Amino acid sequence: MKKIKQRYLLAVIVGFIGLILTACTYFATEIYHRNDVALITDTTIKDTLVEKSKDVYDNKDETRKQILHLKILSGKYKNKKFTATNLYYPSQLVTQKYRCRQRVFVSIKNGDLTIQNPKRDWVIVLALTVMITLMIAISGKQAVGLILSMTLSWVLFYIVILLDIKLNGAYVVLLFGLADVIFSFFSLLIVQGLNRKMMVTWLATLLGVFVSFALCYLIMRLTGESEIKYETGDYATQDPRGIFLAQTLLGILGAVMDEATDIISSLYELIQTKKEITAKQLIISGRTMGQEIMGPLINVLVLIFMSEALPLTIIYLRDNNSLSSTFGFTLSLGVTQSVVSAIGIVLTVVFATGCSLLFLKNDWWKASDQK
Repeated sequence: MKKIKQRYLLAVIVGFIGLILTACTYFATEIYHRNDVALITDTTIKDTLVEKSKDVYDNKDETRKQILHLKILSGKYKNKKFTATNLYYPSQLVTQKYRCRQRVFVSIKNGDLTIQNPKRDWVIVLALTVMITLMIAISGKQAVGLILSMTLSWVLFYIVILLDIKLNGAYVVLLFGLADVIFSFFSLLIVQGLNRKMMVTWLATLLGVFVSFALCYLIMRLTGESEIKYETGDYATQDPRGIFLAQTLLGILGAVMDEATDIISSLYELIQTKKEITAKQLIISGRTMGQEIMGPLINVLVLIFMSEALPLTIIYLRDNNSLSSTFGFTLSLGVTQSVVSAIGIVLTVVFATGCSLLFLKNDWWKASDQK
């Protein structure tokens, strides 16, 4: 009970510090060098209709105009006031509607002010505060390892991106394949420590990733990669096929490592508490846990993909495109990646159970540990 109280107290302290940092970020002005910070001083913004529009498919939209009064909060124009006009569409697909007392980034050239975008960095700090506070409240000391793992993953991912840019995408699949190995190793190392369970989890993760990816690539080659429209991806400067395969590798890792960790951790505890468990019972337990985990994981993948593709899908359908055409241009690549990840999830049940049986249960491994 005392540890639980300490955990909650620490979570409250971290949350309080995070709120202070959020407020500091919100009011920060002088730390930005690329653009100046301005405040929309209006308490009521004049918003007028410029024109209404309708296309041949009966899609309706409007063009509206805002008259904004701004006070500069940083830079050489600090405390000066400007008036700006903002044209926007209510759909806000490519334009932005501004609110009273909102802080924005602006650029000023030759006395003319241009609004760049809203100042949202404080929202990121607030989101991180909520995430870390909840992690500490739920996980306690383990939250430190989780935070370190996520931070290291971001740093490694940034390094991989820089290497990919330097190599101009020449070895993108190999590069992200190695990144999968490194990501998974350090993530598991920080959270679980260097021990037998961690190594078994890492092995099962790599088997799940690369075997499912190999099956995907084999099927693509056998079918001539027909109906895979690489050109529909948002790739501007590199080989779209290579980027698609790299995306697939990272997507499989995210699903497989989570499942492998859950199954092997559960089987490890089962082996430790029930020494007399047989190989058959262990296999049945692993299969049962896999059946419980597979469904939710695959559904999560599908829902994440659907939520990402939904806006563009609606636009295509509203522009009177057929369902097959819409699927080809907005959903085909994502569906392929989701299917490959689902295959990896299914195979990981076998690999996680097999690795647990081979390296956690077998007596020869225990004997080698004792030596």
